[in-house]
Amino acid sequence: MNKFLKYLPPFFGVVFAVLLILTIKIMFQSPFFNSREETIKDEQRFHFAFFLPESDYSFFRNLKEGAESATESMNCSITFHSIDSDPVSLEMAPFSGLDGVAVYPYKNDEMMLKSLDNIVKAGIPIVQIENEILRNESTFFIGTNNFESGKAIGSLALNAKKDKLNIALIYSDKNPGLMSDDNLIEMGMLSVLGDRLASLETRKTSLNPLDAERLVYELMRKPDLPDIIVLTDPNDTLVTVQAIIDMNMVGEVQFIGFGDNESIKEYISKDLVLGTIVRNPYRIGYSAVMALKEICTVGYTSAYVDTGISIISEVDPEISSINGGDNE
Repeated sequence: MNKFLKYLPPFFGVVFAVLLILTIKIMFQSPFFNSREETIKDEQRFHFAFFLPESDYSFFRNLKEGAESATESMNCSITFHSIDSDPVSLEMAPFSGLDGVAVYPYKNDEMMLKSLDNIVKAGIPIVQIENEILRNESTFFIGTNNFESGKAIGSLALNAKKDKLNIALIYSDKNPGLMSDDNLIEMGMLSVLGDRLASLETRKTSLNPLDAERLVYELMRKPDLPDIIVLTDPNDTLVTVQAIIDMNMVGEVQFIGFGDNESIKEYISKDLVLGTIVRNPYRIGYSAVMALKEICTVGYTSAYVDTGISIISEVDPEISSINGGDNE
């Protein structure tokens, strides 16, 4: 018996060593084991949140597509939130553990500024899309240079066959980024038109898709008709031109549109529209994710990224790019 007890410790020692070796072997062969490469990959994964208007316009749909495409190639995840119907999500962003936030801040009010300021104080970088309402070393702008948009409108207006131009510029709640920088738009127009701009009347349409029809009826009933009506929203462009056709007043006024809708291009080819201003929302969304990833990995990115605009006109049917990618 004593002999048997004498050999028990070495026996259990050998059994333990064998089990330990088998356990380590199984662990390394397991599909759940993370190699060093996979661990590094996980460490490089970031979560970003986009806060956009709820409106289902093509601009925001294309912006989302660009952002989603960027996440596939940049090893990061993304979620989208409504800045209209779900403002609490933006208020809670500082406590969410997000690595970065992209916001389309078309409301320059106290609540929006407070939310953005709290996000910055939490150490979360912010990309402001199309409209910069908060200036901080932790905030970055990506979008369209509205002064250049104004210059593009002025360039198209020069194609009108009149020495003096009376222009009606129609802003829209459906495209708030342009409306918030109206002074830059108008300065850009003036820089191109100079003394040819006899008068500039500004109006605004609501989120109602048919509001542009009401407005064009008002303008066309005035004794002093505008020479050019400038629209800043794709839907307003389509509705306004169709209203002129229905009123049998084609040729009484010329139009400058917004967006690259196929119907708008058809109107241009039929000489109903002088031309149209086109932004690149896909590029804006892609660039926003790229900037946030850059901030997280290298610690900095360009403070200002101009994604550029294009002009489509009958004079030059090819899309001509303006700026697009100028960084500061």
